[in-house]
Amino acid sequence: MGATLAILHHLTHPFLGAAEAPLRAAGLELDERDLRRGDALPALDEVDGILSLGGEESVTEIERYPYLVAEAELLGEAVERELPVLGICLGAQLLAHALGAEVTRLPRRTVVWNQLDALAGANGDPLLAVLPRPVPALHWNEDGFALPAGAVELLERAGQGVEAFRAGRCAWGLQFHPDVDAAVLEEWYSAYGGWLAEAGVDEADARAADARCLGVAGEASAGWFGAFSRVVVSEAARTSTAAG
Repeated sequence: MGATLAILHHLTHPFLGAAEAPLRAAGLELDERDLRRGDALPALDEVDGILSLGGEESVTEIERYPYLVAEAELLGEAVERELPVLGICLGAQLLAHALGAEVTRLPRRTVVWNQLDALAGANGDPLLAVLPRPVPALHWNEDGFALPAGAVELLERAGQGVEAFRAGRCAWGLQFHPDVDAAVLEEWYSAYGGWLAEAGVDEADARAADARCLGVAGEASAGWFGAFSRVVVSEAARTSTAAG
């Protein structure tokens, strides 16, 4: 049996999007949990890695969401155990919170594509090594976070808050959305169209940016999730060998 990856969903309409193909291509067993609808968190002994995805909830109000409080505790323990973790948007904010960093509300919602250069800390990073340069980063968010103590910042900042970090041996947090593809974006324009006005962005301009960026972003998505899958598989093999 292959390595098992727990996928933690928080959205009203959950998706895997651009993450699905590279995760399945790696042969991972995908254990999807919809926390918003009451699914239980996985036991760390039963999985080989965790992918925590985005959501409408805010870590700045984490006490309103008992399942987020429990998830943050789980992510912190996973880092201590050196279990691979990848947090995306809300998932990254939960990971940063679990590691003691502050999560704050931004002055206004953000809907933008950024092109980010790698920092020195990205040298030799197993995820960043396979990505195109600069790294395309799609933001649909209203919160940001500081760098956790002891973590390595990987990409330059385009605005307020950290864009990407690595904590410990194999935990990563990304503020942006490599999991979003064209189909997901169409759903978001329908479901969250009001965000555009709140971000001061015209829909035609946003869609033009999508058209320019989605091609290389698809390559980057395959890189992010393919590389993380390889980390999950290799860490599972290492742990199995050590236990044996």
